Amino acid sequence: MVSSNRRRVLKAASGIGIGALAGCLGGGGGDGGATSLSVGIPSASTTTGAASNSFQRVVKNQSGDTEPAGEIRWQNQETGGDPPSLRQFSQGNVQALSAGNFIVASAQEDLPPFQERPLDTLPNQMFSITPLHMHILSVQGSGVQTSDDLVGSNFWPLPPQWGLRQQAETVLSNAGLWSELQDSDSIVDAGTGDVAGLIEEGNIDAMMGYGAGFTNLAGWATEVDARADLQLVEFSDSLVEAANNTRGTSHSEIDTYGWEQQSFDANQMDVYGADFQFWLGSGVSRDVGYELARISNEHTESIQEGQPAYLDHSDPENMASLYLEDVPVHPGPYDFLEEQGVDMSAYTRGGE
Repeated sequence: MVSSNRRRVLKAASGIGIGALAGCLGGGGGDGGATSLSVGIPSASTTTGAASNSFQRVVKNQSGDTEPAGEIRWQNQETGGDPPSLRQFSQGNVQALSAGNFIVASAQEDLPPFQERPLDTLPNQMFSITPLHMHILSVQGSGVQTSDDLVGSNFWPLPPQWGLRQQAETVLSNAGLWSELQDSDSIVDAGTGDVAGLIEEGNIDAMMGYGAGFTNLAGWATEVDARADLQLVEFSDSLVEAANNTRGTSHSEIDTYGWEQQSFDANQMDVYGADFQFWLGSGVSRDVGYELARISNEHTESIQEGQPAYLDHSDPENMASLYLEDVPVHPGPYDFLEEQGVDMSAYTRGGE
């Protein structure tokens, strides 16, 4: 599709270089040495980026005394999105990452955006971060009231390189809307930092948004909340059906939350789900994975200081609440959760 003058393509591709992502996977095999893990995150302003940055701080404070794992260094690297993080993992440049279940399942099945360039390796599940609630909003006065009204508008469906964007494209495609949006030149591609400005300039009429864990918005969305007058967009019947028929998600109606500067007409909003976890390479030792799980379990309140939407891991059941049944769980968290009394019989323990 050739963009017209009213379309903006901003920061559509990650400029992160391989060298910037190179990490050192050392020690951690029970010798008491240091293990440095490069961790792929989309950006610090995302929900999972904030969670990983907070976890990094707590790991730094707590991991010095772990035995036999030794010191663990959780070092976040911004990749621009979940698909780039998974590609960097497959290339050996990161050893852990935050990512949504939908995009990992897509990689496992060689589905978009991995159908032309499948991944050789995938990480193990580590533990759950938070569920996201995806919804659609429009600018007051835009005339966009239902999802059917998106065709012909200026619609921002999240950044092109995000896994959440791929999920949105899939749901909208299953509703028969994505091709119509493309044919009508309705798609606005832009980075999260540009959305508020594009709305003010009249270049975005409607957008995808999300809340995390019934708690808050992502950092980038709080800027939009402060600078734009928005309304909720109702899902058409076809979009509801599409969400329910899309792998890894479903439609629901939930109480509105997160948009503190808005005065919505409704108290509930249409959403579909997106579950996010931390993922850990099988090359990372069982002991390191075990200690990371223990730290998250014992220091949840400290992690939530940096990201309030982080699931309450003081209840170990919550750590496994978003697991996929057909993807191995890293042996460290698997053993930790089993010791804590969590029923792990539905999951496969990853190899070492």
